[in-house]
Amino acid sequence: MILGLSSCDFTSGLNQDILSAQKNVDSQKFSKAVELYERVLKKNPSKIIKTKINYQLAEIYYLYLDEQVKALKYYQFIVDNVDDPLWQVKSLEKIADINFSFAKNFTEAIRAYEILMNVKPRLKDYDYYFLRVGESYFEMGKYNKAREIFNQIISQPTNPYYVEAYNQMGLIEFYNKNWDQAVEYWMEYLKRERRKDQIIKVKFLIANAYESNEKLKEAYNIYYSLLPSYPNPDVLRARLKSLFARRVARKR
Repeated sequence: MILGLSSCDFTSGLNQDILSAQKNVDSQKFSKAVELYERVLKKNPSKIIKTKINYQLAEIYYLYLDEQVKALKYYQFIVDNVDDPLWQVKSLEKIADINFSFAKNFTEAIRAYEILMNVKPRLKDYDYYFLRVGESYFEMGKYNKAREIFNQIISQPTNPYYVEAYNQMGLIEFYNKNWDQAVEYWMEYLKRERRKDQIIKVKFLIANAYESNEKLKEAYNIYYSLLPSYPNPDVLRARLKSLFARRVARKR
């Protein structure tokens, strides 16, 4: 949500630009609002106005202009210049998310999530930050570090990401071509997962692992079982046709 700026916050010289910018936000003319806010910042306003405008600009880029990476420097300004822990946490969460989801800068995502994990008392989303650190290591190809984190989550059945950790471990083994281990983790995942879309997705991956491991009958049976529910059945039909041909060739 965009942070409000009241007219009492600014000097008369900046008043018109800030009010005009806010009107443009209200009418969803976000590019014009950005232009006006940037003009205000160039006039070197007071710290409180500068802080609020940086937050406004960050939120506009993040929420409305779909240019999340451009929001990073504005959120970083809040982290570097505002003592209020609530503002710092909110900005660090956005920095972490942008680096993870949009910039794909996983090193910076880990840095932000670890700062959040070190906040005392522990923040309510600590477990989510920890999961994201593991996912970041996975995306970077640092599978041993990712394994450590997901194994730690698996050792905590009350962790809200306990089930997801099995899925992540399956992915690690899959990418390392440890097909049997990947299937073992995903089978454990399926015992616990209740979301239909995720079940379908992981069953497809299990079939893929069987296929890669030359367990063609097992792969065929799972692909076939997914035909009524898979969102793109043509993909399954192509896999089934290929597997059938390979099984016939194997019997010759």
